[in-house]
Order: sequence, then structure tokens, then C-alpha cells
Amino acid sequence: MKYRNQLSRLISMALIASASGVVLQTVQAETFSEALQNGKTSINTRTFYFNRSFDKPGAKDAEAFTVGGIMKYETGKVGNLKAGFAYYGSHSLFNIIDRSKGGGTSILQSNGDDIAFLGEAYLDYDTGANQVKIGRQRLNGPLMNDHDLRMLPSTYEAAVYRNKSFPNTTLEAGYVDRYSGFVSKLSGFDSQNAKWGTGGLAYVYAKTKLANATIRGQYIDTLEDDGTFDNYSYLDGKLPIGIGKNSYLKAQYGGTGYQVGKDSKMYGLKGGTSFGPLDLAIVYNKIEDNPFKAVEAGPMYTDWQQGYGNYEPSDALGVQLIYHPVSRASIKLGYVDVESESGDAFNDDTFKEFNLDAKYKLSKASKIRLRFSNKDQDKNSNREDRDDFRIIYYHNF
Repeated sequence: MKYRNQLSRLISMALIASASGVVLQTVQAETFSEALQNGKTSINTRTFYFNRSFDKPGAKDAEAFTVGGIMKYETGKVGNLKAGFAYYGSHSLFNIIDRSKGGGTSILQSNGDDIAFLGEAYLDYDTGANQVKIGRQRLNGPLMNDHDLRMLPSTYEAAVYRNKSFPNTTLEAGYVDRYSGFVSKLSGFDSQNAKWGTGGLAYVYAKTKLANATIRGQYIDTLEDDGTFDNYSYLDGKLPIGIGKNSYLKAQYGGTGYQVGKDSKMYGLKGGTSFGPLDLAIVYNKIEDNPFKAVEAGPMYTDWQQGYGNYEPSDALGVQLIYHPVSRASIKLGYVDVESESGDAFNDDTFKEFNLDAKYKLSKASKIRLRFSNKDQDKNSNREDRDDFRIIYYHNF
């Protein structure tokens, strides 16, 4: 509890100071006024149609049609300091589709209400080599990122330090108190006491490039032992190989530490190459002992197969094909075969899934995206087959 209170005070002080100018007392008022005048406003709109249908009798389908996105204002710098604020929203489009159908889409709230809240509010002190950012913000680590899958990304109440003093290297350390939940499907920030414990999370993250190889690693620790998870860990690497065009080999390792029960281990391999307008990749993941869980991310190479939930003990083998018919378009096809090793009939995730993700850039400011997935669950599983269909139109101002 003491950690949460400390961060809450930090965030409150930062936001109040930013609004009132107290933090900038050493700067003349006209300089702060200029920073406000030189600020930037961006509007990233999204129009989103989502439909999820189940084959299992009695299962409730989900459907919604919304418009919204992110409206953000960021001040100019006073010295090395700036502030940012962003409104996040997703609103049913003229109630064309009954709100009662939207609860399972994650582009409306679970009760069908609109989503509207202050998604970002931060102070950012950045010298180039060193950066400190405090407040509501998006993160970009392999185990904890904005997971921008639906209408809105996930954001975090956090205090973060980044260092870029070393060539081709980023070092990061931070503390996270709360976050806006999976793809910000509620109007606010959720306490994660049941998962993280009451103390929040502390993490370290590093990314570097050595010769032609890129290496990333992240470790996240829960600060109080009164939740479900104890820690999260991840390491991956990418190495170009001189066979064919743009060929590479990637490997990953991850794990989730549990307060009670066995810890999980996750392994993965991915190999890819290009043939003219075609990109081809083979992907494999294995999970042992217990479900693998990230804080909020999809790091597994076969990630599309199990979406955003716990990844149960299993073997997964798949293929990805990306076709670029023209420079502004791409069509991605994916197929994965997952064999569960959980031994639990209710949670048996033995299934096959097909995935389509097509994008077309209409202009510098806009693009359209069509996504479809079919999940064919094993007949002995108590889980249901499902189809997901999405159309998203993006426009930036």
C-alpha cells in the first residue's frame, strides 16, 4: 500500500504542478506561456466495427459499431520539460447497433456504455540521453505495452526512467501502480491487487544491437506478496542470416512466477525470409508447467492463436504469409495448430486458427484495415468455436 500511496502522490503533484505552473517557478511566466502556445494537438480517430460470433448453442454473440480515438495535447518544452494530456474515447455510432450487444467486444464497456476518460497525463523531462516521465502514459516493453488491438491502447500510471547514453542501446526502469486494463475497455484505471498485489510493479527493460543482432530483455517484479503472480521475465533475440532476401532467425524465452504453484516457462522460435512481394515465416512456441502470462502484451510468436488470455501449457506450430501487392497495401495470412498439454478438459486449448489481416493506406493521414479470424476448437473441449470480424478506419489530423 505504501508504494501505491507514494506514486499517487507523485502523479497528483505532477499533474497539479503542470496545470498550475508550480513546477516551472524557476522559468519566467512568458516562457511557460510560449510553451503552451507552441504545443501540439493531434487527433487520431478510429471508426470501428466488431462482430464476434460463436458456434456453440446458447453462447452470446457480440457486436458494436463505434467512433472515437485519441485527442492529445502536448506542450512545447520549457528547458527539457514538457507535459501531455490525452482524451480517450469510444462512442456508439448513433446506436445503430443495440448497446446490449456490445459488452463482449471491448470497444464499449462491459455494460454497453461508451468509453471516455483521461488516458494520458504526464510530465516528461528529456535531455536526449536521459528521460524521466511521470504520470499516465503508454509503455512499449515486450511484457507490458499498449497492446493496441481494438479501439484504444492500454495505458499505465507509472514513473519511468530511460537512458540512451550507450550506442544502439536503451535502458529503462520503472514503477507501475495501475493501468487502464486490456485495451482500455473501461472508463478509468483498474486496481490489479488480485494479480499484482497491493504494492504495484517494478521493472527493468533493456534493448541493444550488437553487430547485426538485436537483443531485448525485461524483468517485472511484484512488490507485495499478496497477489497471484510473483514475477514476469522475458528475453529474445533476432539475427539476420545470409540465405535469401531479408532472412532472419528469432528466439525467445519467457516465464511467469506464481505465488502458489509451479512457475511457467515459454520457449519460441521464428524463422523468416522474403520472395519479392511475399514475406514468409514459420513460428513455434512451447509452454511448460503452468500458464504463461504477460502483464499486458502478446510477445509469443504464435500470439494470435490465443489472443489476450493466459497461454496454457501447449505446443503451437504455425505459418505466416504477408503479401504486398502494392506499396501502400499488405495482406497477412496466418495459420496455427495448438496442442494443449494442460490435461484440463474445461481449459483444453487444442485448436486450429486461421487469421487474416489486410491493410490499405488511403493517404498520408488515413488507412483502412480488415481483420478476420476463425478459431476451430477441439470437439472434446468445453470452449466454443468462434469467428471474429473487424473493420477499422483510421484518420489522423
